[in-house]
Amino acid sequence: MVIVVAGLIVWWVNGKKQIEIIRRIPPVFENKSEIREIKIALTADIHNDWGEFSKVVKMTKESGDELVVVVGDMTVYGKGEELEKAKSELINSGIKYAVVPGNHDAYRSLAGKNIYDGVFSKRYQVVRIDDLKLILIDNSNYRGLGTDQWSWIKKEVIECKRLLCLAVMHMPLNNSFSTHLMGENNAKVTAEAKKLLGLLVDNGVRQIEAGHLHYATSYELEGIRTDIVGAISRERNTQSPRYTELVIRGNEIERKVMEVEE
Repeated sequence: MVIVVAGLIVWWVNGKKQIEIIRRIPPVFENKSEIREIKIALTADIHNDWGEFSKVVKMTKESGDELVVVVGDMTVYGKGEELEKAKSELINSGIKYAVVPGNHDAYRSLAGKNIYDGVFSKRYQVVRIDDLKLILIDNSNYRGLGTDQWSWIKKEVIECKRLLCLAVMHMPLNNSFSTHLMGENNAKVTAEAKKLLGLLVDNGVRQIEAGHLHYATSYELEGIRTDIVGAISRERNTQSPRYTELVIRGNEIERKVMEVEE
């Protein structure tokens, strides 16, 4: 029997509003003493607003998050100096971090070589924390994922039926309320997004963490849950600056949407 409990709770702690959306799924571990709590933070759409991001860093350190994942759009135009500034800010923050590019980060290229590659060497990667596997996918290119990345994704999802896997990417693959998706205005890439969605579902990937919409929400559609993690930048933000914290205990995921303090 599978029991799912979902709820929305809003409360104030030390003057900070915290919006928590909880989902609980019974853990697969029989020996509960083996379960270690893992806390990670996911941020997106910073758009050079490093003042707001510094507040996020402070909040994640206070919360004890062991990893911060930037889910794309660190910059506005993807210029070399913007990307270098982003990398410097992340290094100087002292946090353990991982990044995946957004469409703004991949916006510019120089003599056929993308500037992003010269600053952040990995466009897609896997991050493992115990039995948690984060598959960071680069879907920032309007031309699609590319054959090399497709082969890599197919290999990495194989073990997701025995591990807890989350797919992390900038653009969501589906939703019922916006046209801003992977493949918008490109029928070929839209079809590729559908194919990727099917691959993730078929291999047991638990959920998708995405950005791009400048809005924090969560929904289940076409067999998989997607969390839109919220935007950090105060400009062009449909909400106040927010990020997502995931607390993982075995096979149980608790999602918290954190509002960045003024």
